[in-house]
Amino acid sequence: MTPEANAKWSKLFDALNELLNEKIQDEEIWQLYEEYQQRKGASEETLIALEKQFDVQLPEDFRAFYQRKDGSGYAFHVLYPGDAEKEECNPFYLMSLQEIRETKQYFCEVDEKLDEHYSAEEISKLDPEIKPYLFHKAWIPFATMAGGSLYLMLDFDPAEQGTYGQIIMYVHDPDFVYYLTDTFTELLEVSTRNLRIMDEIEY
Repeated sequence: MTPEANAKWSKLFDALNELLNEKIQDEEIWQLYEEYQQRKGASEETLIALEKQFDVQLPEDFRAFYQRKDGSGYAFHVLYPGDAEKEECNPFYLMSLQEIRETKQYFCEVDEKLDEHYSAEEISKLDPEIKPYLFHKAWIPFATMAGGSLYLMLDFDPAEQGTYGQIIMYVHDPDFVYYLTDTFTELLEVSTRNLRIMDEIEY
């Protein structure tokens, strides 16, 4: 990451943290926030081990976040993709690297093509950045909601119009996948924008 990109990212990280602090109005959530503040970052060794295990190269901005915080702790939501102005915004908490490994053992551990489940017309609605899978070994889930009905994933096998390491979302019932952003930084920018609009953190 260039010095300019790192400075921009650090400013964004701090802004997100300040907004999380500002929007908390519940004592129980405040306790989760304080636990998040004490949470340590992942070591370079554990990040490299994850890359080797799944044969991927983690995006630099994703690595930078995890070097400061190894996940957000169970049920403390830090990511808010969507559009808060339209009330279409879902909260996600970040898994630790260990939780990512554990989740990968049962979610996106195999490849399943969309055409095994959907018609050509339904598949035509897939965002062009994503290859036509419902589950794919090249997708690494890193964030979810309590209950696991939604997952945010790093996509390491994008379609031609996509970007390596782009952010996609799996939605359950009906099961489908959607493109969100090219980068983790853009995901943080969207989350920051939505948090500014919200009166308080949604749970």
